[in-house]
Amino acid sequence: MESINDMSTMWVTSSLAMSQETEGGLICIRGDEIGRRFSLPCDENVVLGRDATACDWAVRDAQVSRKHCVIAYVGAMKKYRVVDCSKNGTYLGKGERLEKGKEYFLSSGEELYLGNKNHLFKLS
Repeated sequence: MESINDMSTMWVTSSLAMSQETEGGLICIRGDEIGRRFSLPCDENVVLGRDATACDWAVRDAQVSRKHCVIAYVGAMKKYRVVDCSKNGTYLGKGERLEKGKEYFLSSGEELYLGNKNHLFKLS
């Protein structure tokens, strides 16, 4: 019978825990808040949208929905989970529209814009 305190299991578990990122980020690279970085704590949803009372980061633009999209940094995967909740769309930097309500897992460096190209963000 294998011991619960097997050293190889402890090493793998410790290694995985130590490699998990604790935070991601989102930087405004075009728009009213250019240069601002918003921290994305690991595995916590952050809401972007026009309504400052319902969102973590308010974006002032008529094309941005009150609750536009939800972003979370998934540290174990080193990816960003993005879900569009809007009428006018969340787009990848190259113009591909994300399907409303569907989860997308994006890498650091990907760019997103909300509703129109006036507000561009980079996952970092």
